[in-house]
Amino acid sequence: MIVAQLTTPALVALVLALVTALVDWWAVATARSRVEYVAKPGVMVFLIAAAALLEPLDPSIRIAFIVALALGLVGDVFLMFDRFIPGAGAFLLGHIGYIVGLALAARWAPGLFLGVLFVALLMIPGQRIVRSAWQKSPVLGGIVAGYMVALAGVAILGLGSYSWYAAVGVVFFSVSDALLAWSRFVAPAAGGRVTVHITYHVGQALLVLALLTLGS
Repeated sequence: MIVAQLTTPALVALVLALVTALVDWWAVATARSRVEYVAKPGVMVFLIAAAALLEPLDPSIRIAFIVALALGLVGDVFLMFDRFIPGAGAFLLGHIGYIVGLALAARWAPGLFLGVLFVALLMIPGQRIVRSAWQKSPVLGGIVAGYMVALAGVAILGLGSYSWYAAVGVVFFSVSDALLAWSRFVAPAAGGRVTVHITYHVGQALLVLALLTLGS
């Protein structure tokens, strides 16, 4: 019988991720870009380490999640240097990684229904985001539309899992993505970049912890 466990090294990595995230949020709030350039990817490095060091309920799901986290790290670096298209591409592939991992987990029918409802609500601002991106460039609009589809898949499967960590994590992750896209293509979003970073890091950390509860 496989017993999931948050090992001491994994816990240390999570604490370091939290400390680094706090530094990043402070750097964003005070416009210290040099600090942000170190802290933001640093959070993901520690989260990847935590995912690798804990004992998951299903090792196959861990592999998919680590790939997703690594692609998130790549996307972070691209976005920091305002390379939106390659950054969005990296995150799109990362979402596919999460979809693969979550698809391996047992599913909870009522949660899947809630996921569909959540995605329906998300698509209200999502339609405007896609239209605005399309007006800038059809290629950009297509990438954003594909990204929204992948994000919807992550949200539905996460909310449809038996893991509260995954369910809450995908909600935070979705809110972060929606705020970022709204700010970039429509208008400044409430809370600005600080809120985007907070919801993003919380979502990613919860998905790492979800490895303790996700299984087939």
